[in-house]
Amino acid sequence: MPIELVFVIGMAVLLVLCLKVKANAFVSLLATALVMGILSGMSGTDTVEAITSGFAGTVESIGIVIIFGIMLGNYLDAAKGTNRMALDAVRLVGQKRAGLAMAITGYLVSIPVFCDAGFVILTPLVKAIHKKTRIPLAVLGVSLAAGLLSTHVYVPPTPGPLAAAGLLGIDIGQAIIYGAFAAVFMTAFGWIFAEMYLKRQPQSYYSFQEGKGTEEGEQVQEEEQPDLPGSLASLVPLLIPIVLILSNTTCGMLLPAESPVLKVTSFIGDSNIALAIGAVLAILMLGKRLGGKKVISIMDSTLKDAGSIVFITAAGGALGQVLKVSGAGDSLASMVMNTGLPFILIPFVIAGLLKIVQGSGTVAVTTAATLCAPIAATLGLNPILIFLASGAGARACCHVNDSFFWVYTNCMGFDMKTGMKTLSISNAFMALGGLCATFICSLWL
Repeated sequence: MPIELVFVIGMAVLLVLCLKVKANAFVSLLATALVMGILSGMSGTDTVEAITSGFAGTVESIGIVIIFGIMLGNYLDAAKGTNRMALDAVRLVGQKRAGLAMAITGYLVSIPVFCDAGFVILTPLVKAIHKKTRIPLAVLGVSLAAGLLSTHVYVPPTPGPLAAAGLLGIDIGQAIIYGAFAAVFMTAFGWIFAEMYLKRQPQSYYSFQEGKGTEEGEQVQEEEQPDLPGSLASLVPLLIPIVLILSNTTCGMLLPAESPVLKVTSFIGDSNIALAIGAVLAILMLGKRLGGKKVISIMDSTLKDAGSIVFITAAGGALGQVLKVSGAGDSLASMVMNTGLPFILIPFVIAGLLKIVQGSGTVAVTTAATLCAPIAATLGLNPILIFLASGAGARACCHVNDSFFWVYTNCMGFDMKTGMKTLSISNAFMALGGLCATFICSLWL
């Protein structure tokens, strides 16, 4: 069977299982890998071997990192370190620029904390700022969402970009640098849309759920939260792991292999060790506020939270290995070259379509990275470009099949129509911002 047809059938199987059967992404990815392996002419034994080796290799590369990354986020969340970041951002730029403050806050908070949880945590603050400044609620909400959703698809140790980096064989430090760069563009495009378009709309443009309106929401001021941790205690557990990882990447590029400094940075800057250090710092600096029992319970709950993410990512690695072994990557690379379509648009379109039809940005970015990795290897292109283009596509739309859409509408009190007119449209602009950053990076990569 032609390998192009095998690819099309495999994608059809993946979409049917995700959308019609409502199967878990883990099962869907493994089933797709099995179908594509068999149809490509591989024996059953070779297909299973490719699946298991790809699965094991992915767990080996990013499994522990995901667990410690989620643990760090859970500690910052439970200790209200995210609230402290938000209040500091407002103080930094002033209440008149509260939309920018929300965008900055979302950008930082979503690195360790899931975007859904981050929005819920910060909703009372958004409503309090709205009441005090009379800035439209949608402007503040969309600005916050822009920051949250940008680093959610771009900056490790968030699971989606972390998994994509592992699947593409990208150094985590490089993924942080380029992802943070692209996330700035993506956040800025979303914030500008809110400031330039939503701020000019009349109040009648927004409609609310029955019984909800702009006057709802408890007012949260800093003086009403005397139990907030300090700024240093909130930021250090997040910044130290990033600094360690980046130091490892930088020293690896500048120092000789026998350098004693490199030996130290390669250990403490290893992503597994760096994230573990971050989690330990969170316990040391915030543990007294939580209490011993809460610290232990967060450890236990982290394993439950991380399990499904690790398994889904590893299933993506299994599919990628099947594509590599079967020769589908080489065939698809030839097909791409014959179409004349700019390569960076391929992962962008794949991730965008997946995001639109199945809703998960994490699944979209990891699947697009998995499918396009063998193409990049054949064409000799830098995998960073796949990483960035996939993240841009994963923000193409946020609508009714995305859990964040309902978190946003319910927290803000908007009905579905207003959610589509505000959040969904803003995501299209955010995707363009990510694509713009990808194009800029392609000029020197």
